[in-house]
Amino acid sequence: MDAADVRGLLGLLVGDGSLVPYRTPSGGYIQLTLTAGATESAFLEEKVDEFKQFIFTRAKIVPYKTKPRNSGKSTQILRFRVSTNKLRPVYNLLYPIGEKQLTRTTLDLLGAQAAAWLWAEGAKPMKDGSVLLSRVGSTFEESQLIANWLTMLTGAEGSIDEAYIRPRIFFKTDQAQKIRETLKNYAPKSRIHLFNKELWDVSAIRSSRTELQLGKGIDQSEGEKEKAMA
Repeated sequence: MDAADVRGLLGLLVGDGSLVPYRTPSGGYIQLTLTAGATESAFLEEKVDEFKQFIFTRAKIVPYKTKPRNSGKSTQILRFRVSTNKLRPVYNLLYPIGEKQLTRTTLDLLGAQAAAWLWAEGAKPMKDGSVLLSRVGSTFEESQLIANWLTMLTGAEGSIDEAYIRPRIFFKTDQAQKIRETLKNYAPKSRIHLFNKELWDVSAIRSSRTELQLGKGIDQSEGEKEKAMA
């Protein structure tokens, strides 16, 4: 995998997705998992299609039931999982100490396309036009690094909101508009409303291709092992 492929995958995974290393007698591999709510199939498909531009795999999106919560109910989601050692360079950058950690070294490799994926993942527009951006790391330091990175790319200034379980970045209306204008040409089609202030069109976020699978009742429980080798 060349440096451009590594940057592309980093940009895709900087906001969401998990990478887990596994050891085997032959050396081991990295397992990638991407998930989405059952009504957000189109966005997950876009991410998977983008992933396949860098690493070929026959792995598919499948319906999946999570473990029952305290209420005793499980939730049906969509999951894409693939295992390959080609993800090792990406894992080393995103998990430098064995857990996900966003660093300046990683962010310096990324540009507008990565920022657009991050905005599509975590932007929550408010009624007054301001935006709260989540999926920006688990610590104040990580969130501040991302805020500085977005300022460098778009000129937009944001402030860290620590009132939630995990920190978020708050952008006033005019600053959010700077980000939209800068990144709209990189926007995933299923989340274009987050870049041009359109109303949320449900038809744009639901994909008939994946929801046909949901209708078939194909479920995989938490205890099942699934290895889709690339």
